[in-house]
Amino acid sequence: MHENFHLWSTERISQTVLYIIVGIAVVVFALFFLVGYNMPSVEEPSFNAPLLTDALLILMIALLVVAAIIGFLAVIAGLRKRDSSDKNVNGVPAAKISMITFGFTFAMLLLTFVFGSTDSMTINGHQFSDVVSLKLTDMFVQTSIVMIVVAVAAVIFGYTRYIRRNNK
Repeated sequence: MHENFHLWSTERISQTVLYIIVGIAVVVFALFFLVGYNMPSVEEPSFNAPLLTDALLILMIALLVVAAIIGFLAVIAGLRKRDSSDKNVNGVPAAKISMITFGFTFAMLLLTFVFGSTDSMTINGHQFSDVVSLKLTDMFVQTSIVMIVVAVAAVIFGYTRYIRRNNK
């Protein structure tokens, strides 16, 4: 059975890629929990040191790097294809929304990094005091929380638009 992949629609390609990624993730997570999960740590026997932790971390890092590269390339391709007619799409100021979203995300990352905590932490019995790592962790956690709150607020605002429109 020989299929010509060049003739596949974009939807079919993305769906196939999604199924492959989900399949790999399910297999790696199943192996993580089923093979050597309850192994005690050599340094501290009261902690677990699952056998396949490295495999799980490698998968997550690889997915993150690939997603970041694809996202970066998509932004570049979108900017190259954009012309003045793309500023308003069906009456929606798409260019303005894109710039506001980019600016807000960049500002949040910058602010949460600058004001991030540098207090040392004790993790698994070891003192962790690397200032840059602490600030980066704080930045990503706080920015994620703010973005989730903003997304929920946007969904609520969008939903109440129908209620506001009916009350006029």
